[in-house]
Amino acid sequence: MPGVIAEKILREMEAAILSGAFKPREHLIEMELIDRYGVSRTIIREALKKLEGKGLVRIAPHRGAKVADLSVREIEEIYFVRAEVEKIAARLLVKNIQPEEINSLKKLAQEVEGHLRRKTEQMIEKDGEFHRAVYRICRNQHLCELIDHLKIKAYIVGYNAWSMPQRIEESIREHQEIVEAIAKKDAPKLERLIVKHLTFSKNSYLEQLRGSDRHAL
Repeated sequence: MPGVIAEKILREMEAAILSGAFKPREHLIEMELIDRYGVSRTIIREALKKLEGKGLVRIAPHRGAKVADLSVREIEEIYFVRAEVEKIAARLLVKNIQPEEINSLKKLAQEVEGHLRRKTEQMIEKDGEFHRAVYRICRNQHLCELIDHLKIKAYIVGYNAWSMPQRIEESIREHQEIVEAIAKKDAPKLERLIVKHLTFSKNSYLEQLRGSDRHAL
């Protein structure tokens, strides 16, 4: 039972970070977390350590924990790696996909579109579900885990992209184009779409980050 509770708290804290309930650079005070989740200090500390391992939290001696932020250099490095590994996944996907999986992706894309147009609370989660479903088809568990790890580590970039007024319509169009490229088994086009998707998110966040830095001067 204690292990189940600890895992539940870890998931809830991770979801709070990924959803923006806990903001980047926000201090995570142990006593406040204990009151919020109603669990022991041991469980909170264990969750913070695991979140640190995922790159979502940073813990400094005598200063406690805070939600991780990313520098311009870190973002550039993460997205360089993401682009390369996701292009590899795209090639494997096109090679391995089966007809029934194409139909499943089409249905999922339509479901996600409904959430995006209605701007439901689940829309970001559903968008992530679509992309995970795409990469699972590459049939390489380690590659999927690496992609997922990098995406979580750079969550703030993707979350910021959703604040852009045009992002929902662009995302719907990108999903349609991705499914079309997969159905046609057009690996080069799929790679270009993936890089385009990543570049938009990265550049929009970096533009905002650099703008904030200029205002701070």
